[in-house]
Parts: sequence; structure tokens; C-alpha cells
Amino acid sequence: MFTITELYNNIPCREGLTADWGFSCLIEEAGLLFDTGERGDVLLANMQTLGIDPGELRSLVLSHDHHDHIGGIAAVLAANPSMEVVVHDAFSEKTLSLIRNYTEPRIVDGWTEIADGIAVTGPLGTDIREQALVLSTPGGYLVVTGCAHPHIGRIIGEVFSKAGPVWGAIGGLHTVSGEDIDALAGVAYLSASHCTVNLAELRERYPDSFRPGGVGNVHRID
Repeated sequence: MFTITELYNNIPCREGLTADWGFSCLIEEAGLLFDTGERGDVLLANMQTLGIDPGELRSLVLSHDHHDHIGGIAAVLAANPSMEVVVHDAFSEKTLSLIRNYTEPRIVDGWTEIADGIAVTGPLGTDIREQALVLSTPGGYLVVTGCAHPHIGRIIGEVFSKAGPVWGAIGGLHTVSGEDIDALAGVAYLSASHCTVNLAELRERYPDSFRPGGVGNVHRID
């Protein structure tokens, strides 16, 4: 079972939390933070409201080197410098140096198991290199994306080739092409948010699998 709580999103979902451009979520059972949003103060305030102690986090995975996903790094690591930080080999020296002010990052260059039932794809794409988080669930694999710049269809194909069928997808999907929409046909749980351009089209195409995303939203995956 995984409980995934969205801590940072520009789409509002729950009163008392600040919606702001960016994305971050917590895989509660693993103590794993995925991305940090744009502003550290907003992230930490939302965590406090939700009763989440950053000092109890065990790891931080960063999807790509854009500020709306890494802006909260310093705030999170200042609160907990002992957590493992997983990045990939397309991150800038500036970002790596910021992390190294607190801890030595773990740099991956491909598919890597990082915890029990959890892997990262490693960097995919060309212009904007990005990795996704992959969780093993009873129904198949759940993909968690920051922005899916390499396109969600390619990410689904990568997960299928490395591990098996994709059951669900959560996070930002950015520009979704016709091929991407077709690739989502077999996904039973779809919660697109943040930067996804054509949310209405996805909701209309897949009304049975679509779930709204937003800050404070909780996904419980049995």
C-alpha cells in the first residue's frame, strides 16, 4: 500500500493550504519526498498544516532541474540534512553544489531501485532530461511525474520495458500529444495536474480513470 499526499501544486484542493506553481508529493510509507515545489516556505508551511515533520523524511527524489520542482531544496535539507537525495546526471553543477552544502547527492544515469518497491527511471528525453518515480502496486506500476517533459507515452513505454504494465499515473503531464493520450488508454488511475495543458481533454477521454489532483489531495493505493 502507498499513501501519496500532494504537498505542492498550483491547483487548489484543500482549504488551509497554499496553492503555488510547482509540484511536490510525499510517499508516506517510504518517507520519500518527490520534488520540492517552487518555494521552500510554502512547502514547509503546507507540510506543517498537514502534520508532516520534514525531520522524519528518509529520502528526496528530484525529477528535473526546473525551479518549480527544486526551489524548496535548501529549506527541506536545512530541516533534514541527513536524508538521501537522488538526482540524475543531467542536473546542473549549480544545483548539485546547493545539495552538497548539506549532503552528497546520489546521481543515477538509468533505471535504479531506490527502496523496496520503488524505482526511478533515470533521465529520459533530450531537450529537458527528466526522471519519473515508479511504484510497484498489486495492479501494476504507478508512475509519478514532475512534468513528464519526455512525454508520458515514452515514460509508460520505458516502465513497461523495464518492469511491466503501468497501472496508474500521477503528477504533471505538460503537453499531452495524441500519442500520449492513446498511451494512457490502459491506465486505470490517472491524476494529472500541475502543468498539464489539456486536463479537460483527458477528463473527457478517460472519465472512469481520471481523478482530480491538487495540493492536499491524498491518493491511497492498495
